[in-house]
Order: sequence, then C-alpha cells, then structure tokens
Amino acid sequence: MPQANKPPIINCHVHTFTGDYVPPFLAKTYLPEPIHRIFSMRFIIMCIRWYYDTVKPLFFKNRYKWLKRKTYEFQIFIKRHYILGIIKLIVETYLVVAIFYYLGTWFLDIDYQYKNIIQQWLVKALVFLKESGIIIVVPSLFFKIVFFIIILIVFKSIRNLVFALLRQFKILPGKHFTDLFFRYVQIGLFSKYKTQKGIYDKLKKQYPVNTHFVGLPMDMQFMDAGNLKKGFTIQTQMQGILDIKKRPQDKDTFHPFVFADPRRMADKTYFDYAIEPKTGNVLLTKGCLMQQYLEDHNFAGIKIYPALGYYPFDEALLPLWKYCVQNNLPVMSHCIKGTIFYRGKKKPIWDNHQIFTEGKIDSTKFKATTNQDDDEHNVDFDFNADYITQDDKALHLNEVKNIDFANNFTNPLNYLCLLDEKLLYKVIKQSTNTSQLQQLFPCDEANTTVQKGKGLSSLKLCFAHFGGDDQWKRFLESDRDNYTSQLILQPQKGIDFFKNANGEDSPGKLAYIWKYVDWYTIICSIMLQYKNVYADISYILHDEVILPLLKQTLSNDGLKPKVLYGSDFYVVRNHKSDKAILADMRAGLTESEFDQIARYNPKTYLNLP
Repeated sequence: MPQANKPPIINCHVHTFTGDYVPPFLAKTYLPEPIHRIFSMRFIIMCIRWYYDTVKPLFFKNRYKWLKRKTYEFQIFIKRHYILGIIKLIVETYLVVAIFYYLGTWFLDIDYQYKNIIQQWLVKALVFLKESGIIIVVPSLFFKIVFFIIILIVFKSIRNLVFALLRQFKILPGKHFTDLFFRYVQIGLFSKYKTQKGIYDKLKKQYPVNTHFVGLPMDMQFMDAGNLKKGFTIQTQMQGILDIKKRPQDKDTFHPFVFADPRRMADKTYFDYAIEPKTGNVLLTKGCLMQQYLEDHNFAGIKIYPALGYYPFDEALLPLWKYCVQNNLPVMSHCIKGTIFYRGKKKPIWDNHQIFTEGKIDSTKFKATTNQDDDEHNVDFDFNADYITQDDKALHLNEVKNIDFANNFTNPLNYLCLLDEKLLYKVIKQSTNTSQLQQLFPCDEANTTVQKGKGLSSLKLCFAHFGGDDQWKRFLESDRDNYTSQLILQPQKGIDFFKNANGEDSPGKLAYIWKYVDWYTIICSIMLQYKNVYADISYILHDEVILPLLKQTLSNDGLKPKVLYGSDFYVVRNHKSDKAILADMRAGLTESEFDQIARYNPKTYLNLP
C-alpha cells in the first residue's frame, strides 16, 4: 500500500524489449567462428520458445505425471531399503572412478614421464586402473562422451562433484565469461514473452501498487552483431512501448524514454528539426518520430548507449541536447563496463580521443617540486600537481579488444565535452557543421568558449549504473590515490578537472584522470559540480557490497538529492529478482534514505508534479 503523504516508489531503469530486438551474434567477440553463429541469440530464443510452447505443456499431461510418480516410487524404494542403498553407493563410486579414468587419460599421457609429483601419482593411479581391469575401457571417443553425458544427467551427486573439480582446476570458464553467458541466457529467457506488455506485467507484480517505472528501449541495429529479425525495428519496439503507455492502468505510472543513436538520427523520418531564428531554439519537425514520441505521446526523456559505438558528444546529437535543455528533458546514458557493446572492428578514428589531449610532465617543475622538503609530493606521484602540462598530441586510446575500446565511448569524462563551455566549443569547431551548430550554441571566439548560459551545462543527465560496482570497489581499494581523496577533502566539489593544486589551468590533467581514476570518483565530482547531473544504482545494487558506500554517498549533501533507484530489470535477473533487490534496499537503507533515492529524487529527475 502507498504510504500516506509520500510520493510513490519510482524504478528509474527497466527494460521491456523482447529477444526479437537483440542482434543474433552477441557472442561474436567471445566465441570463435562458426560457434557464435551456430549458438546465436536467435537460436537460443528459438530453443527457449520451443521449450515453453511445446515441451513445458507436456508436464501437465497425465503421461508425464505418471512418469514422475513412477520415478519417485523407484527412487524412494531404493532410499528405504538399506541393501539397495549400498548397491547404489557402490555403483556411483564405480562410475566416479570410471569418469576419473576417462578424464585422466584425456588430459594426461600415461606413457609420459612427468616431473610434477602430483601428475606422477595421477599417472600411477590411471595405470593401476587400466592394468587391474577394474574399468571397462571404451576405445571410441564418441561412446566415452555419450557415457559421460548420460552419467552427468542421471546422477546429480556425480554431476556436482565433477563440476566442483573442474572449477577447482580452472577447466571451466572463468567468472567473467559465466556472468556474460548468464546475462545472454537471461535475455533469452524473457524472449518467451512475445510482447513487451508481457514482460512489463511480470515486473509490475514485484512492486507495490502504484509504483512508477521508467521504460528504456534499446536500438542495437548498428552494433555490428548481425541484423535484427525481419519486422522488428526500433519503430516497432517503440510502438510496443507506446502500447503499454496507452493502457489505462499504466498511462500515469509508466514513463518511457526515446532511444537516440546518432547513426539512426541521420534518418529525417526519425529525427528532424529547424532552428528558430530569433532564439536559436530547436524546433522538432512535425511528424518525425522523435517529435511524435516526445511531444504527441509525452515520452519522458532520452536514452543513449554510447558503448554501441559513438561518443555522447557526437555532433548529430548536439541539436537534441539543446532541445533537452530547452524543455528540461532528462537524458539517461549507459555508464558501466557491460555486456552489450560494439562488436565490429575498431575504426582508425577511434585510435585517438577526438577532444582530449595527452598530458606530460614538465621535468623542470617536477624536479623543483620533488627537491622540496614536502612529504606530500614525495610519497606518491601526485596527478593534481602543477608539473602536469598539456601535450599537443591527441589522447591515444590503445585498447584492441571490443570489450575494452568500447569503454572509451562510455567513460564519464566524455560528458564534460557537453557540460563544459570550453570543451563544447572545441567539439563545435571540430564538427563538419560548425556554422549551424554555432546558431544553436553562440560562441565567444576571443576566449574560445561557448557563451556563458548558451551551452549545455544545465543538461539534465543521469549516469546509469553509476559507473559499475567494479568502479565502486576500485574506489574503496584506492587508499593512497590523490583523486579518490578529493571526495573526502573537498566534499562540495570533488576533483578539479581543469586546474592544478595551485589554481592554474592544467589541460593535460584530463588525460591522467582518464587513465588512472575510477569512474565512481569522476561521476561524483561531475554530480557535485553540475546542478542537473544524476546517477542511478541500477544493476550494481544486486551486489550488497555497495551498500556501505551508498550510505556514505547519501551522507554528502551535494550527492544525496541526485542518486536514483533503478533495478535494470530484466538484465539483472541473472543475479536477483526485482522483489529481492527491493527487499535488500529497504533492509540496507534507513527509511529516509530509501525514500530519498526511490521517491523524491526520481520525482525531480522526471519533472513529475
């Protein structure tokens, strides 16, 4: 029941898209050819839907019930008879020994003279089993595999033992891979729902009546992971979201966002605008889809996902950001090192950052500083010091793997290129459409900056996932880092991104922050310095380890009104259900803390009355 005199709970981060809107080759950068094509997302979805549509209904048939009953009678019969239990134990022991022999001869050469003492003992045991005739040797590899699979299926105890040993010897994939795998499977599991309404209704049942939700679409067409299923476009996905919004029970509690991708926005049927001559304001063209969703259907904001292969300061997005500032429209941006990212080859233009330059050490100033009797500069390399100067070279981005270089698009420092007038000026000057952009953002050429109050410093922005739980842990572990200390030493400001400890301009400083500073510290500092910047704790809140730091974050008066509750349903389901996440949050926070992030802050972010 809604509590008296309190606004409703608002979950600021949920997804309702079905598996049909996910490209087939998400495993492209993890699995080799042709495995990622065989076990595509489309294949996983097909299998899951076949299971729920064809196999699961059989569970309710009389034949299946008869089989389950007979299986139970057989198992309980053995369980209740001492002699049969002993026989079962002997059989299972023999099978474990057989599996040990087959796996051992698979990984070890019994004719080889190993130097490692453990390997020697294992070889001796295998030789003994072979010569004793205890194990029936099956020469065919095919029959060995079939035997192994049958045993694992039939005998749960043996299955648990084998998997435990494989994990112990690191033969099974690591935690990172398994986490990714289960997130893929989770998308597949929710694919059994063929409409977004079905997914959304599953979510609603886990929250109190009258809870509000922010629905976030995903446009994955341009991530180079294969083409979407025919007939499933961003337009049909948005229509599915609109269908939810139009339902009487959801029209006031469901707040969908519109997805923006600069590559999609080249299509004028999706996004088109004109510039009002007197004011320089952006006017959306009547009939384009962005105008229909935002103005005709009252969608609540804009969602972007830079990890798909673009920067948030892409020039195609700048007119939209101006429109958002005009209308105080919230923007939600993915900001975590996640599963969904660009799968194609790294483009040459991505080898260097488009705006930031490298930093370097002025050796003269560095020597003078370190020669002083000042322990502050001698103990650790101080990235905030006055010996950091700008290099003329662009910041080099040397990541090779997709999962690594995609993080360059997601890095929260990129948003300074929107929020800071000098960096925004640099973006405009490097664009291919400088003259038109200057109509939107009048520039002070003498001072190489966008005119004060004419830029995007008041853009209402939310860093989704607050950088990621790995970055929160990194912050906690960095006990000798100068930058993480700034949130404690300067709680009203955090890091000074542009000036050194002496108050002098330090343009090269951003390069060092980019390379060495955790995202939690960066995001908190941006939130403290810009009035309309927020962060949500979606996905990361599955990890209860974050709770102490979350409480500390909420103790900062500058951060307290800017943290938003969100779950990342249904992507987070591989860890916890939403009702479990909600219960954990309400148990781990005080009532006022929970109300702050789940009721009051989201209400302000969404401009709700």
